[in-house]
This record gives sequence, structure tokens and C-alpha cells, in this order.
Amino acid sequence: MTASRAEPRPRRGPRVWFLLGPVLLVMVIGTVTAGFVRAPYVAYAPGSARSTEPLVEVPRGEGYRTPGEVLFTTVSVVTRPSYLQALWGWVDGDIDVFPSKAIYGDQSADESRRYNLALMDTSKLVAAKVAFEKLGYEVATRGSGVLIVAVEPDLPVSGVLRPGDVVTRIDAKPVRLDTDLIAAIRGHRPGDEVHLVLERAGVKRPVEVDVALSPRPEDREQPMLGVQVQTRDLRFDLPFDVTIDSGSVGGPSAGLAFTLALLDRLTPGSLTGGHRVAVTGEIGPSGQVIQVGGVAQKAVAAREAGAELFLVPASEAAEARAHAGAMEVARVGTLDDALKALSRLGGNALALGRPGADRPGA
Repeated sequence: MTASRAEPRPRRGPRVWFLLGPVLLVMVIGTVTAGFVRAPYVAYAPGSARSTEPLVEVPRGEGYRTPGEVLFTTVSVVTRPSYLQALWGWVDGDIDVFPSKAIYGDQSADESRRYNLALMDTSKLVAAKVAFEKLGYEVATRGSGVLIVAVEPDLPVSGVLRPGDVVTRIDAKPVRLDTDLIAAIRGHRPGDEVHLVLERAGVKRPVEVDVALSPRPEDREQPMLGVQVQTRDLRFDLPFDVTIDSGSVGGPSAGLAFTLALLDRLTPGSLTGGHRVAVTGEIGPSGQVIQVGGVAQKAVAAREAGAELFLVPASEAAEARAHAGAMEVARVGTLDDALKALSRLGGNALALGRPGADRPGA
């Protein structure tokens, strides 16, 4: 009787690697690619919350140093993040990811950057105007027309107006400031035609065009031209010069913070009652607070900087609260709303602009 030998089992290693190897290789290549290849998106991440008063310079003898801080908040913008970064942004609740087209439209990133720096320059001028007027000064506003910065595609205005055009008249009325153009448009209805007179580069004579107004996406009963504008040669006759060093930050969203910081620097006592207050919102020429973007990311930056209160445009308060943690959020629609919120912290905000109140340098 012959003993039988067990047959050796076949080795599975080479066959398993033969099957899994290509899959793993594809996964590795995909991961590496996703980490380096740029995606057609823009990511908004929490930025910084910086003290504003040290950025404000006023003439010697005109300013005060007081306890407390007004913090202006920023968003960290990543243009064309990697696919891996974009994926992380979709997972992280504090980061928002948008298609590039939704942010820049037909502008390049560089064009958008230049535009936002111009908006920052304008916001600083408007902030100073509003602050001085709150202190009782008269400030004349001057401009030489309305510059068309960008034109929305797929609207009647597209192909009629061009970036670089300067509107000088609408319906036979002179236009010197962007507010002149906006007010004239608001007097119409969607579908109405407006007659514009403008200056155009390379054309010696004034150009006249008729443009149909479009409905606003957020309110179909309200008209819009469909352009981004700014006042050409905007200037204010301020009682004395002030300087705000905004560095490389662009956009108009620090306007309210600048106004508050100027008021704090130009008056004795503490506007914030010695507290750290974060702020966002564009300031309009009449003291209105205009909504801005990136409020969720700014709320995170303010919270991490230890702010006790965050002042935000009224329409964006709910979004800010969702990211604010224990930090208080106050909704403000005007400069006066902001001053009332600060007075509740124990500051001297409500005394500003009253007859007999201290003027700068008093």
C-alpha cells in the first residue's frame, strides 16, 4: 500500500497582485493627480480678524487711543484649488466651494483682483465720509461720471456697454456719481428703456445708446442695468486727511469696520467699551450697511480671534450665527444700528454726533 502525498496548494499571491495591482496603481495616480491638478472652482476658507485702529492714521492732535478693538474680518480665497482641496472644502462645513464662473463671471482672476482693490480704495473714502458726517461735519461728494467695470452676459446691456465706458448722462440728466445712476434706474420698471450718454475709449465724440432694463433676480419687480460700476474720480472734501492702511486686502466689506475705527480714533472714550468687536459689511454713502460675501468664514475667523460680538449685515445674521459658536451676533442695517449694538457693551457710541459732544481734537 503506497502512501499518497498531499498536493501542494497553488500560491495565490502573484494572482492577487495581478488583479489588485492595477487598481491600486490607478488609485495612487488618481490621488496624486487630485492633489496637484487645478479644479475650475474657488474656495472660501476662514481668513483673519485684524485690529483696525492701528491701521488708521490721523493728523497729530486729532486722534485718541482707547481700550477695546474693532476687528475687520477677511476671507481666505483659494483660486483654482486642487481637486483634493475642493473635495475637502465640500466636506468641511466652514469652507464654501463655488464654480469659478459664479465668482468671476467673464473676468480673469487678475481682473477681479484689480477690481476688488479698487473697491477697497473706494470703501475707505466712503468710510471716512460717513464717519466725519456722523461727527457733524459737512462733506461734499464729487465725481466725473460712472465707470462701467463689468457687464453681465446674456442681458440686453451685453454688447451695448463695455467695461471702460463712462456714463455721463441718463435720460438727459447728468450723472456724476454712481448713486446718480442707481437712483435714476430705480425710477423705472423692468423692461423700460433708458437713454445713456457715455464716453468710450478711442471715440472722440460722446456715444449715445438705448438699453432695456432687466429684472433683478432677487426681486423681479425691481429693475437693473446689469453692470458693475464705480464713480470715476471719486473724492470727498474731508475736513482733514486720514489714512487707512488696508494692505493687500480687496473688496468693500471692511467699510463699516473702517467707519467705526475712525470714529473711535477721532473721539475720546471707547466706542466698544473696551471689548473686542468683529465687524463685516460694506458702508454706503448714507450710512447703510450693505451685505457682503463670505460671512460664514468671517464668523469663524472672528470667533477664533476671541471677539465677543460680531456685527453683520442684517440679511446675513442667520448664516453668521450658524458658525459663531458662543460669540454674539448682532444684525445691523445702518451705522446707527451698529452704534446701538456697541452701546449695549458699555461704549460711548450713542454720544457721537450729538450737539455738544466732543469733536476730534477737543
